Amino acid sequence: MSKTDAYRLNLKGIYLEMAGITNTGCKRENNEDYIQLVPDQGLCVIADGMGGHLAGEVASKLAVTGTVEQISKGLAYQNNQHSGVTTALPLRRLIKAAIEDTNSAITIQAEHNKSQAGMGTTIVVLLFRDNWFVIGNVGDSRGYRLRDGELRQLSEDHSLVQNMVKRGVMSKDTAAASPKRGLLLQAMGNPEVDPSFTSGCPIAGDCFLLCSDGLTEVVKDKQIHKILTRYDDPEDAAQVLVDTACKNGGPDNITVCVVRVRDEDDY
Repeated sequence: MSKTDAYRLNLKGIYLEMAGITNTGCKRENNEDYIQLVPDQGLCVIADGMGGHLAGEVASKLAVTGTVEQISKGLAYQNNQHSGVTTALPLRRLIKAAIEDTNSAITIQAEHNKSQAGMGTTIVVLLFRDNWFVIGNVGDSRGYRLRDGELRQLSEDHSLVQNMVKRGVMSKDTAAASPKRGLLLQAMGNPEVDPSFTSGCPIAGDCFLLCSDGLTEVVKDKQIHKILTRYDDPEDAAQVLVDTACKNGGPDNITVCVVRVRDEDDY
């Protein structure tokens, strides 16, 4: 079962087209991923929950809705103050606070509900504001950017194997094949989280992708690059990415958001 949303918008001079889709995959009975697009704020958030007895579904929904609510409040305050954003730092701080506050709410709920004890979730956030973009994440849900033919992962996997790669004790190829690649060093639901951030200025022609590991576990970066290059329409690209993951076995839930930055003349 899939759910798709697509939007086209002009956000203070940034021209965006975005589409998001979530799919249960071929093996799972439930979808523990959650996605929310807030087009008028240039915001997309994806979470991939974990935990028994539907707790993963609870965690991912709490993470996304809570983070979106906190970010929306912060953006509304900025609007009321008529304060533009001249650097990405205020946006990073806003996303960080939103994730941390929401994480506290998740841990409190888990403490008071035995069936949700130990529940957790990844999260990845993409926000456009005043000619800036920020990607923030906890866990291994990813954010990519395709620019000038180069696909680059902008998020950081908070996993055991990625930590070993970072320290130079494991190669990327070994990490990609390791049976321990799914072991996370942090996720929402932990007592504390430390989100990673990447920011910059979007330019016409950029394509951004957010996704859960249900995509990246079975669709390699080379294939993602090929699909994003071939399919210009975000909704088409998102659907083909999900279809490809399903064709490759679809063992996990699959969630993607594709955002295209357009030139004003092409909008």
